[in-house]
Amino acid sequence: MKKIFLTILSFCAINVFAQDLPTADAVIEKYFAAIGGKDAVSKIQDLTVSSTSESQRGTMETEIKFKFPDKFITTIFMNGNEINGSTYDGTKMKTSGFRGMGGGGGQTPPPPVEGSEAKSRAIKQMYFAEMFYTSYGVASKVVGKEKVGEKEAYKLELTASNGSKWFDYYDVESGLKVKSWSENETPRGKFESIVSFTDYKKFKGMEILIPAKTTRSAGQMGDITSQVQSLKVNKGLKDSDFVVKVD
Repeated sequence: MKKIFLTILSFCAINVFAQDLPTADAVIEKYFAAIGGKDAVSKIQDLTVSSTSESQRGTMETEIKFKFPDKFITTIFMNGNEINGSTYDGTKMKTSGFRGMGGGGGQTPPPPVEGSEAKSRAIKQMYFAEMFYTSYGVASKVVGKEKVGEKEAYKLELTASNGSKWFDYYDVESGLKVKSWSENETPRGKFESIVSFTDYKKFKGMEILIPAKTTRSAGQMGDITSQVQSLKVNKGLKDSDFVVKVD
Protein backbone atom coordinates (compact mmCIF):
# COMPACT_ATOMS: atom_id res chain seq x y z
CA MET A 1 0.00 0.00 0.00
CA LYS A 2 2.83 2.37 0.90
CA LYS A 3 4.54 1.68 -2.43
CA ILE A 4 1.29 2.40 -4.31
CA PHE A 5 0.81 5.65 -2.37
CA LEU A 6 4.35 6.81 -3.17
CA THR A 7 3.85 5.98 -6.85
CA ILE A 8 0.63 8.01 -6.99
CA LEU A 9 2.28 10.88 -5.13
CA SER A 10 5.21 10.92 -7.56
CA PHE A 11 2.86 10.85 -10.54
CA CYS A 12 0.89 13.78 -9.14
CA ALA A 13 4.08 15.76 -8.49
CA ILE A 14 5.22 15.21 -12.08
CA ASN A 15 1.84 16.37 -13.38
CA VAL A 16 1.89 19.50 -11.23
CA PHE A 17 5.42 20.31 -12.44
CA ALA A 18 4.39 19.77 -16.08
CA GLN A 19 1.35 21.99 -15.68
CA ASP A 20 3.57 24.72 -14.24
CA LEU A 21 5.57 24.89 -17.47
CA PRO A 22 4.36 26.69 -20.62
CA THR A 23 4.63 25.14 -24.06
CA ALA A 24 7.66 25.85 -26.24
CA ASP A 25 5.42 27.82 -28.61
CA ALA A 26 4.26 30.03 -25.72
CA VAL A 27 7.84 30.72 -24.61
CA ILE A 28 8.86 31.62 -28.17
CA GLU A 29 5.80 33.84 -28.65
CA LYS A 30 6.66 35.71 -25.43
CA TYR A 31 10.24 36.14 -26.69
CA PHE A 32 9.04 37.74 -29.93
CA ALA A 33 6.65 39.99 -28.01
CA ALA A 34 9.54 41.04 -25.76
CA ILE A 35 11.82 42.07 -28.62
CA GLY A 36 9.15 43.97 -30.54
CA GLY A 37 6.89 41.49 -32.31
CA LYS A 38 6.97 39.09 -35.26
CA ASP A 39 5.55 41.73 -37.61
CA ALA A 40 8.57 43.97 -36.97
CA VAL A 41 10.96 41.05 -37.49
CA SER A 42 9.25 40.08 -40.76
CA LYS A 43 9.99 43.56 -42.17
CA ILE A 44 13.73 42.84 -42.07
CA GLN A 45 14.93 41.80 -45.51
CA ASP A 46 18.64 41.98 -44.78
CA LEU A 47 20.84 42.82 -41.83
CA THR A 48 24.55 43.65 -41.45
CA VAL A 49 25.99 43.49 -37.95
CA SER A 50 29.55 44.60 -37.11
CA SER A 51 31.01 43.80 -33.71
CA THR A 52 34.31 43.65 -31.85
CA SER A 53 35.36 40.79 -29.61
CA GLU A 54 37.87 40.72 -26.77
CA SER A 55 39.76 37.54 -25.94
CA GLN A 56 43.07 36.51 -24.39
CA ARG A 57 44.65 36.74 -27.85
CA GLY A 58 43.51 40.26 -28.60
CA THR A 59 40.72 42.09 -30.39
CA MET A 60 38.79 40.57 -33.29
CA GLU A 61 36.28 42.20 -35.63
CA THR A 62 33.30 40.26 -36.93
CA GLU A 63 30.95 41.17 -39.75
CA ILE A 64 27.75 39.17 -40.22
CA LYS A 65 25.52 39.70 -43.24
CA PHE A 66 22.06 38.12 -43.29
CA LYS A 67 19.59 38.01 -46.18
CA PHE A 68 16.39 36.59 -44.82
CA PRO A 69 15.11 34.00 -44.70
CA ASP A 70 18.04 31.70 -45.36
CA LYS A 71 21.37 33.26 -46.35
CA PHE A 72 24.31 34.64 -44.39
CA ILE A 73 28.04 35.32 -44.40
CA THR A 74 30.18 35.56 -41.27
CA THR A 75 33.71 36.97 -41.56
CA ILE A 76 36.18 37.29 -38.68
CA PHE A 77 39.21 39.60 -38.83
CA MET A 78 42.22 40.15 -36.60
CA ASN A 79 44.84 42.83 -37.22
CA GLY A 80 43.09 43.59 -40.52
CA ASN A 81 43.42 40.02 -41.79
CA GLU A 82 40.57 37.57 -42.34
CA ILE A 83 41.15 34.58 -40.08
CA ASN A 84 37.91 32.64 -40.37
CA GLY A 85 34.39 32.72 -41.77
CA SER A 86 31.40 30.81 -43.08
CA THR A 87 28.87 31.21 -45.90
CA TYR A 88 25.40 29.71 -46.19
CA ASP A 89 23.43 30.09 -49.41
CA GLY A 90 20.23 28.46 -48.19
CA THR A 91 21.37 25.00 -49.31
CA LYS A 92 25.11 24.64 -48.79
CA MET A 93 27.43 25.86 -46.04
CA LYS A 94 31.15 26.41 -46.44
CA THR A 95 33.57 27.30 -43.65
CA SER A 96 36.93 28.88 -44.39
CA GLY A 97 40.02 27.45 -42.73
CA PHE A 98 41.53 29.14 -39.70
CA ARG A 99 44.38 31.24 -41.08
CA GLY A 100 46.19 32.09 -37.89
CA MET A 101 46.55 35.39 -36.12
CA GLY A 102 48.94 36.76 -38.68
CA GLY A 103 46.78 35.91 -41.66
CA GLY A 104 49.20 33.47 -43.27
CA GLY A 105 49.19 29.70 -43.50
CA GLY A 106 46.47 27.85 -41.68
CA GLN A 107 44.23 24.87 -42.12
CA THR A 108 42.82 23.58 -45.40
CA PRO A 109 39.15 24.60 -45.66
CA PRO A 110 36.76 21.64 -45.29
CA PRO A 111 34.41 20.88 -48.21
CA PRO A 112 30.92 22.42 -48.14
CA VAL A 113 28.16 20.54 -46.32
CA GLU A 114 24.60 20.24 -47.63
CA GLY A 115 21.19 18.95 -46.64
CA SER A 116 20.16 18.48 -43.01
CA GLU A 117 23.72 18.92 -41.75
CA ALA A 118 24.00 22.35 -43.37
CA LYS A 119 20.56 23.35 -42.08
CA SER A 120 21.34 22.28 -38.53
CA ARG A 121 24.54 24.33 -38.51
CA ALA A 122 22.90 27.33 -40.13
CA ILE A 123 19.89 27.61 -37.83
CA LYS A 124 22.16 27.93 -34.79
CA GLN A 125 23.92 30.95 -36.33
CA MET A 126 20.89 32.89 -37.53
CA TYR A 127 19.35 35.96 -35.97
CA PHE A 128 15.70 35.34 -34.98
CA ALA A 129 16.16 31.63 -35.68
CA GLU A 130 12.88 30.90 -33.91
CA MET A 131 11.06 32.34 -36.95
CA PHE A 132 12.34 29.44 -39.06
CA TYR A 133 12.06 26.42 -36.77
CA THR A 134 9.09 25.00 -38.69
CA SER A 135 10.62 25.36 -42.16
CA TYR A 136 13.96 23.99 -40.92
CA GLY A 137 12.33 21.02 -39.21
CA VAL A 138 13.44 21.99 -35.69
CA ALA A 139 11.48 20.37 -32.86
CA SER A 140 11.21 22.25 -29.56
CA LYS A 141 9.99 21.46 -26.07
CA VAL A 142 10.27 22.97 -22.59
CA VAL A 143 12.20 20.62 -20.29
CA GLY A 144 12.30 22.68 -17.11
CA LYS A 145 13.46 25.83 -15.38
CA GLU A 146 17.02 26.77 -14.43
CA LYS A 147 18.74 29.77 -12.92
CA VAL A 148 20.70 31.91 -15.36
CA GLY A 149 22.55 34.33 -13.17
CA GLU A 150 20.11 35.40 -10.49
CA LYS A 151 16.94 34.85 -12.52
CA GLU A 152 14.92 31.82 -13.52
CA ALA A 153 14.74 30.84 -17.17
CA TYR A 154 12.74 28.30 -19.14
CA LYS A 155 14.99 25.67 -20.69
CA LEU A 156 14.03 24.67 -24.24
CA GLU A 157 15.43 21.55 -25.87
CA LEU A 158 15.83 22.05 -29.64
CA THR A 159 16.35 19.12 -32.01
CA ALA A 160 17.48 19.78 -35.58
CA SER A 161 16.50 17.70 -38.59
CA ASN A 162 19.81 15.80 -38.42
CA GLY A 163 19.18 14.81 -34.79
CA SER A 164 21.60 17.25 -33.17
CA LYS A 165 20.39 18.97 -29.99
CA TRP A 166 20.99 22.22 -28.18
CA PHE A 167 19.32 24.13 -25.36
CA ASP A 168 18.15 27.74 -25.26
CA TYR A 169 17.15 29.60 -22.10
CA TYR A 170 14.47 32.32 -21.94
CA ASP A 171 14.06 34.60 -18.93
CA VAL A 172 10.79 33.72 -17.18
CA GLU A 173 9.95 37.35 -16.38
CA SER A 174 11.10 39.29 -19.44
CA GLY A 175 10.79 36.57 -22.09
CA LEU A 176 14.20 37.43 -23.57
CA LYS A 177 16.64 34.72 -24.66
CA VAL A 178 19.54 34.81 -22.21
CA LYS A 179 21.69 31.74 -22.92
CA SER A 180 22.34 28.96 -25.41
CA TRP A 181 24.16 25.68 -24.67
CA SER A 182 25.37 22.99 -27.04
CA GLU A 183 27.94 20.22 -27.16
CA ASN A 184 30.09 20.03 -30.28
CA GLU A 185 32.21 17.22 -31.68
CA THR A 186 35.70 18.17 -32.91
CA PRO A 187 38.84 16.23 -33.89
CA ARG A 188 40.05 16.92 -30.34
CA GLY A 189 36.88 15.55 -28.75
CA LYS A 190 33.65 17.04 -27.45
CA PHE A 191 33.43 20.52 -25.98
CA GLU A 192 30.69 22.69 -24.55
CA SER A 193 29.60 25.89 -26.24
CA ILE A 194 27.91 28.38 -23.92
CA VAL A 195 26.71 31.75 -25.22
CA SER A 196 25.18 34.41 -22.98
CA PHE A 197 23.02 37.24 -24.40
CA THR A 198 22.79 40.54 -22.53
CA ASP A 199 22.27 44.29 -22.95
CA TYR A 200 19.26 44.10 -25.28
CA LYS A 201 18.67 47.41 -27.07
CA LYS A 202 17.29 49.01 -30.21
CA PHE A 203 19.79 50.24 -32.77
CA LYS A 204 19.14 53.00 -35.27
CA GLY A 205 16.86 51.78 -38.04
CA MET A 206 15.60 48.84 -35.99
CA GLU A 207 12.16 48.47 -34.43
CA ILE A 208 13.24 45.50 -32.36
CA LEU A 209 15.65 44.67 -29.55
CA ILE A 210 18.79 42.64 -30.14
CA PRO A 211 21.48 41.65 -27.63
CA ALA A 212 24.28 44.20 -27.96
CA LYS A 213 26.60 42.01 -25.92
CA THR A 214 27.33 38.29 -26.14
CA THR A 215 29.80 36.23 -24.16
CA ARG A 216 30.96 32.92 -25.62
CA SER A 217 33.00 30.18 -23.97
CA ALA A 218 36.09 29.39 -26.04
CA GLY A 219 37.99 26.64 -24.25
CA GLN A 220 41.66 27.46 -23.72
CA MET A 221 41.12 30.97 -25.10
CA GLY A 222 38.77 31.70 -22.20
CA ASP A 223 35.57 33.66 -22.66
CA ILE A 224 35.14 35.87 -25.73
CA THR A 225 32.96 38.94 -25.21
CA SER A 226 31.48 40.57 -28.31
CA GLN A 227 29.97 44.06 -28.48
CA VAL A 228 27.86 45.22 -31.42
CA GLN A 229 29.37 48.41 -32.87
CA SER A 230 27.05 49.07 -35.80
CA LEU A 231 23.97 47.65 -37.47
CA LYS A 232 22.52 48.25 -40.93
CA VAL A 233 19.02 47.20 -41.99
CA ASN A 234 17.55 46.62 -45.45
CA LYS A 235 20.49 47.87 -47.51
CA GLY A 236 19.60 45.73 -50.52
CA LEU A 237 21.95 42.77 -50.16
CA LYS A 238 21.70 40.46 -53.18
CA ASP A 239 21.54 36.68 -53.46
CA SER A 240 24.74 36.81 -55.50
CA ASP A 241 26.54 38.09 -52.38
CA PHE A 242 26.03 34.67 -50.75
CA VAL A 243 27.34 32.22 -53.34
CA VAL A 244 29.05 29.10 -52.00
CA LYS A 245 31.77 28.09 -54.42
CA VAL A 246 32.56 24.38 -54.66
CA ASP A 247 36.23 23.76 -55.46
